[in-house]
Amino acid sequence: REKYGAQPPIELLRQFQDFKGFYDRKKLFWKDVDDTLLVAACAPPGGGRQEVSSRFLRHFTLLAIPPPSDAAIKTILSSIFSGFLASFTSELSSMAGPIVNASVAAYNRISEELLPTPAKSHYTFNLRDLSKQFQGMLMVTPSTCPDKDALARLWIHEACRVFADRLVSNEDRECFQKMLIELSTKHSLSTMGYADAFEQRNIAWGDFMRPGVERSERQYEEISDSAKLLKLLEDYLHEYNMSHTTPMNLVFFQHAIDHICRLSRVLRQPRGNAMLVGVGGSGKQSLTRFAAHISGFKTFQIELSRGYGATEFREDLKKLYRTAGVDGEPVVFLFSDTQIVQEGFLEDINNMLNSGEVPGLFAADDKDRIANDIREWVESTGGNTSKDGCFATFINRVRDNLHIVLTMSPVGEAFRARCRQFPSLINCCIIDWFSNWPAEALLSVSQKFLANTDLGGEAVRGSVAQMCVHIHRSVEDMSTRFYAELRRRYYTTPKSYLDLINLYLQLLQEKREELRLARDRLLDGLKKLNDTNALVTSMKADLARLQPELEAKAAATAELLIKVAADQQEAEKVKSVVAAEEKDVKVMQQQAQVIADEAKADLAEAMPALEAAIDSLKALNKNDIVEIKSFPKPPPLVQMTMEAVCILKQEKPDWDTAKRVLGDTNFMRSLEEFDKDNIPENVIKKLRKYIDDPQYQPDVVAKQSRAAMSLCMWSQAMDVYNRVARVVEPKRQALRAAEDKLVTANKQLQEKQDALGAVIARVQGLQKQLADAQSEQRKLNDQVCGERGGALGWRGTVPWVSCSCS
Repeated sequence: REKYGAQPPIELLRQFQDFKGFYDRKKLFWKDVDDTLLVAACAPPGGGRQEVSSRFLRHFTLLAIPPPSDAAIKTILSSIFSGFLASFTSELSSMAGPIVNASVAAYNRISEELLPTPAKSHYTFNLRDLSKQFQGMLMVTPSTCPDKDALARLWIHEACRVFADRLVSNEDRECFQKMLIELSTKHSLSTMGYADAFEQRNIAWGDFMRPGVERSERQYEEISDSAKLLKLLEDYLHEYNMSHTTPMNLVFFQHAIDHICRLSRVLRQPRGNAMLVGVGGSGKQSLTRFAAHISGFKTFQIELSRGYGATEFREDLKKLYRTAGVDGEPVVFLFSDTQIVQEGFLEDINNMLNSGEVPGLFAADDKDRIANDIREWVESTGGNTSKDGCFATFINRVRDNLHIVLTMSPVGEAFRARCRQFPSLINCCIIDWFSNWPAEALLSVSQKFLANTDLGGEAVRGSVAQMCVHIHRSVEDMSTRFYAELRRRYYTTPKSYLDLINLYLQLLQEKREELRLARDRLLDGLKKLNDTNALVTSMKADLARLQPELEAKAAATAELLIKVAADQQEAEKVKSVVAAEEKDVKVMQQQAQVIADEAKADLAEAMPALEAAIDSLKALNKNDIVEIKSFPKPPPLVQMTMEAVCILKQEKPDWDTAKRVLGDTNFMRSLEEFDKDNIPENVIKKLRKYIDDPQYQPDVVAKQSRAAMSLCMWSQAMDVYNRVARVVEPKRQALRAAEDKLVTANKQLQEKQDALGAVIARVQGLQKQLADAQSEQRKLNDQVCGERGGALGWRGTVPWVSCSCS
């Protein structure tokens, strides 16, 4: 319903009734719907149901179906229950009528007296609840229900499971229980009083008291031995922890045992589903997993992840359906309200509870695959093997093997809104309301957690357990007062109680570890004190022996100090002499370097011409030489070039000699390796005549012969090099003299440095010897002083340590 009262789904249906069609908003055309009738099933307004407009109702033929009368209900139930008790004894068969009358009376009274309120929105009862009560009573056999009193207790038990377990307060439960005792007495079912039925004993029925029996052979019987039940649950828990990777640490107090029995009863029933309602941390999921293990069922639960939505949820439902429908495995679908990412999840679960089928869950190819997978099982059971028949059988098999257990929290408005929007959560589920743990439950839990902790005796352990209960109950009382005064809720859950106990045990362990370490340190200190006292006693005897040795060490140290001072003065003198000579040697090195740099600069003038001549010579080949030799009468400049070459090689300067020189196989090598540093003076004078000739230039010679140009460049380079070498040679001689003098000075300096190193090494050895002597002297002094005062110090500490230890 919208803000102004409109209901869009109803208006769409009314449009169909008025105009026999709908308007397609995507393709923008009108669609007529023919040969379609609309049949609606409605309930009276209230309980989350809205009124339907008269504009919509005017199109229908209204057929009002009143609720069945008490007589009709009794007739139906009597027929079913009388037929069931026909195989029992006559005494029990005669109780069919009274039990039906009492059941109908209890149903009418609870429907009239316990009405729904905002805090009790699930207090809505219908005939399904009455049928669930008789469904539970039909699970017994003549051997498990032998007499009238057992049948009366079974009736009380099943009525409490269906009606009382959903009640939110102890006052409502006590009122309903007293009403059952009243009706039991009125209809002559039993003579039990309220104390006999609910205070002195705990009425419980179950089918798990005989472990190892196949599920199909289990019998629904009364549980009368509480000790045996507790021992059996402990065995089941041990078996669960051995077979699962995440073990559970459960405490089986009476409150938890009751919930386990209730869950086992729901899982035993065909298509039994449950909704557990309680604040977070009440143990709803843990008890569900444990009850499923007792019943031999597999537990399935979705795993939320980032981006988990409707698509992922439906994929999980497909896996669940295949497990229950195709594989035929009984499975419990555990779904918590904290997993409701989208409210559409509850829409699918509402359909699963109501009809067993989620609309649009399986595509056509998925249905074909399911039909093929289950067809063999359908044939073995004699069912319809068509595609539709196989899928219908698949859905029925899912409903038979699947048990949905919802765990919801009543905190806030969400629970009430969901119950109103999705009525199958109430109509198709057995509701089990988890109330606050009673004091005995809290005490048993604290005793169980503290059982393996040494607290100094049973009296202290009991007091600590009572203290935990007192703290938790006092917080609950203060929470009630907090809400009464400030209208704000503060919830204390069983999880917070367990956290309290675990925090205490953790802090206790930490403090005990601190005390243990402190104790160990103290004991180690006392041990060291005793060892020190024994050592002091032995050191007193050595004190007299050490005193003369200390005096001798002091005298030797003083003598050694004088010797070190004298040697150090000598080393300083030698060091000053060596420093002066090092300065002189450094000056000589600088002077020699200046001479070498000048000679190198002068030689740099002649080296480019020489290198160019050498490169030009290397460029000549055998053909070039043959070219020059081939001249019968050479050109003038070629003649001049060869004469200059012959003069440098100290040969006769004519053409015949030149041809002979050119014919030498090592001619080019001789020019490259020519001894340019030792050219005689007369050779230079003869060569000067050619060098000074203005026509004797390489570029001019090149015009007559390319090969002669290279030889011309070489002869001119020799002249330049000789001219530069005359200037450089005195500098070279001066450099050699300076280097010889520098070598001699370095040798003398090295000798003096070696002597200085020896003196310094001797001084350092004496200093080390002095330091060792002084260190040994200090140790002896400390030892003597320690032996005199240490014993008194340790003795003064011992009484304080002993006092702290005690």
